[in-house]
Amino acid sequence: MSTVGSEIDPPHVAARRLRQIIESRFADGLEQARMPAAPGPGAEAEALREAYLGLLKLALCDLVGTTTTSVERAVGGAVMSRELAGDDLRFRAAGLDWPLHGLSMVGLARLDDLQRCVDTVVADGIAGDLIECGSWRGGAAMLMRATLDSLGASERSVFAADSFQGFPAAQAGEGYNLDADLAGVGFLAVPLEEVRASFQRLGLERGVTFVPGFFADTLPTLRGHPWALARLDGDSYDATRSALDAVYSSLAVGGYLVIDDFYPLDDCRRAVEDFRAEHGITEPIEAVDWNAARWRRASAAGPPSVPETAGTVPEPVARPVQEPTRVPTTEEVALRYELSLVRDRLAAAEQEITRLTGAPLAGTKEWLKRRLRNIEAAR
Repeated sequence: MSTVGSEIDPPHVAARRLRQIIESRFADGLEQARMPAAPGPGAEAEALREAYLGLLKLALCDLVGTTTTSVERAVGGAVMSRELAGDDLRFRAAGLDWPLHGLSMVGLARLDDLQRCVDTVVADGIAGDLIECGSWRGGAAMLMRATLDSLGASERSVFAADSFQGFPAAQAGEGYNLDADLAGVGFLAVPLEEVRASFQRLGLERGVTFVPGFFADTLPTLRGHPWALARLDGDSYDATRSALDAVYSSLAVGGYLVIDDFYPLDDCRRAVEDFRAEHGITEPIEAVDWNAARWRRASAAGPPSVPETAGTVPEPVARPVQEPTRVPTTEEVALRYELSLVRDRLAAAEQEITRLTGAPLAGTKEWLKRRLRNIEAAR
């Protein structure tokens, strides 16, 4: 998706227009979003496991209560928040918004499918660990760890790879550039310490390896590590391609490759299609929801499993050491914009008053001159 509000629009107007574009373009995703609900517990072990994982998914999406808070944005990195309630909760359930407090933005359908993939590789004895490339606050990786633990598969590790400092610096260039746009959004830069604390708070810190840094620098060091499941959420062409180059060669036959943003982001999809074409990968791509896709590796066809040197490391965005943690509401942003207009008008009025009081007859003289010219012209 590459259509956002104009830089000319006030931030709150641009954010509202982007929301309307999303709602229109992905109406099917909204309609298909399942209700935020978890199964109740039962006496059997499997019923208790499903109840725990169902409640965890609601918690990761911040959907346990009757309301939640969504973050909207405008071009240039401006962010603001609004409350979601009632029918608007579909946005969160479908993974169509950014949560202010939730630990995952992928929505319930993708989390449901991710759990099924983990269940399957464990049940089928597919060897290898699990990795998420692009973790943000770590919610999807938390679900992978929790699912493994609930199955008694504590010997497997979960790797969470992310820059933990947002998107890398990018040149804006001509026209809209998604990479440059997202690089300016400080809200997406979640420090590693915060993510690690969330894993600990939920009792999921054991068996988790964090891989901090940009993919071009860190992922090649994992080349050859055995994987049973890889979930890629890098958005851009370069990040997606770096992840594919690093993990696919050692993804086990029978393992899953999950691609977030495959359908809405052209660059992400193009990176996947280029990679598959170059390496003769023909396994059918299956849709997870309006956003994500996956395939299960059925053969050893793909890139050779050989060491690879790191590529060019992107430059990080210079950000304040301590950025404001509070996101203003849409109403606050609108009021601030209106206040700035009032201040501009007041400043212009003060300048005019100063001019008139400094030359009190100047205005009258100009008025008389115009009147005389009009009279002469009328004769």
